[in-house]
Formats: sequence, C-alpha cells, structure tokens
Amino acid sequence: MSTDPELLKKLIDDDEIEDIELQKEESGPVIVIITGVAIPNPSSKKKRAARVVRGGWPCCCKCIGITTMIVALLCILPVFYAYYRLAGVIDQLTVETDSPRIFPTVQMSESELEDVIDRVNYFFEDIVDHESGSDIKDLILEEDEINGFIGHSDYLRGNFMVTFHEDRIVEEYSLPMDVLGFDGRYFVGKDYLALNSEVEQGDDKKNILEMKMEIEASHDDWFDGPLFFLQLQYLITKNKEDEGQNMLELLLENGSFFGQSISQEDIDEHHHNLLEGLYDAVGDEEEMIRKLISGIERVSIEEGKVVVKARSLSSN
Repeated sequence: MSTDPELLKKLIDDDEIEDIELQKEESGPVIVIITGVAIPNPSSKKKRAARVVRGGWPCCCKCIGITTMIVALLCILPVFYAYYRLAGVIDQLTVETDSPRIFPTVQMSESELEDVIDRVNYFFEDIVDHESGSDIKDLILEEDEINGFIGHSDYLRGNFMVTFHEDRIVEEYSLPMDVLGFDGRYFVGKDYLALNSEVEQGDDKKNILEMKMEIEASHDDWFDGPLFFLQLQYLITKNKEDEGQNMLELLLENGSFFGQSISQEDIDEHHHNLLEGLYDAVGDEEEMIRKLISGIERVSIEEGKVVVKARSLSSN
C-alpha cells in the first residue's frame, strides 16, 4: 500500500470530498474506503448499542406496571370486601335519624380535671407503696366528674353519658357513625354493670357481677336478645403463695354474645378464674395491678357516686 502524498491527493480531489459530505447528510453514517482500508464511523456502534438498550426498557416498564397493578388490586379488593361486610353490620346495628338524641354535658375546667386525676393517682400510689402512716382515705368519684371527662371529648360530648345508681353503673349513648363514612346513622343503646350480692343460685348464695348491652336498632333477622350478656361470680380469696395478699376471682356463670348463648358444657369446662393469667404473669406492671387489687377492700356503687375503700394498713 502506497503512502505517497501526491498519489493520495490525486485520488481524492475536492469534488469527491463534497460528494462524500453530501452523502453523509442524506444517508447518515458513511464508510469511506481509502486505498483499500474501510474506516467506519466511530460513533455508529455506540448509537446501535444505545438503540438496543433503549429498546429493552419499554418491556421492563410494562412488566413492572402490570405487577404493581396486580399487587394494588390484591390489596384493594379485601378492603372493599371488608367495607361491604362492615356496611352490612352497620345497617344491622345502627339506626338512621335526622334528630339524634343529645345528652346533657358537664363543663369542667382543665384544672378541675387534673385535680380528679391527682386524687386517683395519690390513692393508688398509697395502696401500692404503703407510705401512709394511717388508713387511706376513701376514693370518691362523682358522676359529674366522669361526665366532665366525657365533655372534653369532641366525639363523646353530647353523645355519651354515665349515671351511677345503687349497685349499678349505666352508660347511654347515641354515637354518630360519620367517622366511618356512614352519615346520618347512629349507634344507639345503653349498657349497665351491676353488683348483686348474695344472689341465690340453687342452694348457694353468690356475689354476681352482671353486664348487659342493648341497642335500639332492630336486628331480629340476625339475632334475638341483647348484644351481649354476662354473669360473673366474684370472690375475694387469699393468695396461696402470699397469705398477706388478697386475690380477685371471676368465674363465668352465664352469658350470650350476639344472641348465641354460652352452653353449660362450655361453662363447666372453662369454670376457672378468668384473671388466672394476671396472677401467673411475671412483670412490674402485673405486680402493681395485683397490689392494687389486694389493697382494695370494697367498691360500692351509690346514687351519683362510686366509693373505693382501701384495706386497713393494720390488716396488710
């Protein structure tokens, strides 16, 4: 191969160079052959590689998009189904009304509420720590104090009320369901907790704690009776592992949930202390609760108030 500059000059004149430039503009990359040597456009391979890479992305994006859509559907469908089921339950347990019942509210200042909290805390601290040199003063909670706390809740204010009667606590409510997206529907009903001493059951006399919830909504096509009903026998006994500590025992006597009665067979099979787990558990919190239960001698429900009496320190 000759490298004579004069020969190259003769082979490639100005007209040929112009033709080559024109071809480059019209048809893209050009391969110039000079003295039998092919000189490729240096950027052509890079452009082809770039086109190959860019051509693969749309397929990958489609796969990601389809996968994301499937996952979203798998997450959303159960939510819609749960909402559908919830809507059915809401229809059964609530009532629709334009004039819901409004309960009277009790106005209490922040400082008054803090005084109540302090009084309760000091009472329980005295029981747990045994720091008082004399018998602990009874804790008295007024009905208005409880309703004062309710009045500080934006949701419960005017929609919930508590009253204290002899051996009975009654709660009444008309709770709006707009928080769940059901405008105009209300969960209306009342429940009570009653302490019945020395109730005759067969040949025995038992102390019975009774709870019952009834609602205004008609749900006859679903179940009959109250939402739930429970009767528990309560006993104060001595702890076998610590004779100085009292134990509270709760034993199921009778009950029903959503119209389904608890069978006598189940009651007999599970006739054990429902607070058994509390006394078996190990931990500071469980120990504190056990001390509180042991340190309370009696809880009495009177008209307009609840009175909690601590055990005499001399008897601990």
